[in-house]
Amino acid sequence: MVEALIFDMDGTLVDSEHLHYESWRKTLAGHSIDQFPYDEFVAYVGTSNEKLAEDYIRSTGLAISVEELVSQKQLIYLEMIPGIELLPGVRKTVELFHGTLRLAVASSSPRIELDRILETLGLAACFETVVGGDMVVRKKPDPEIYLKTCHSMALPPSACAAFEDSETGVVAAKEAGMLVVAIPHGLSIHHDFSRADLVVSRMDEVDNSFFRRVAV
Repeated sequence: MVEALIFDMDGTLVDSEHLHYESWRKTLAGHSIDQFPYDEFVAYVGTSNEKLAEDYIRSTGLAISVEELVSQKQLIYLEMIPGIELLPGVRKTVELFHGTLRLAVASSSPRIELDRILETLGLAACFETVVGGDMVVRKKPDPEIYLKTCHSMALPPSACAAFEDSETGVVAAKEAGMLVVAIPHGLSIHHDFSRADLVVSRMDEVDNSFFRRVAV
């Protein structure tokens, strides 16, 4: 029986990847790295800020720590959050399940960004638990963030379903022992979603009947 739904944030709940790209482009430009092609950014979809920062520091020889580069990027990104938008079908889905199933967020983004986004969109009260990438040691595809979220809700992973937009997210949730709904988009359409239990094009294609079927 599914008792809780756990959502990834970027690319799953909100259309934010272009804002992440722009904030990274501006951050790297501030260090005289003027070439940051969009297709290079796309390769990091589903991973973490730390991974991108580490790779660019190594490849360009920047004299800065991973933590400081990520912090610079975050300051720019936080200023962009007021312009963020929910993806199609998200508000309808949250309103459908809020009060019926328990809702949580588990994202590789830092907790401050997740809280700011939920507050900006008026959805903070709908999610009882929010776990960010800065609250775990190992990022997706490691299952730690999903296991931590389940533990925070005092639920076994088998009682939770995850919504993800990337291959790394799907792997993390499946390794945690959860049911997984994948929602590919333009930047992740080439990912391998074969381990997902259901693949849809919009979040609101999933309703109570799906969870009733899988519970039988």
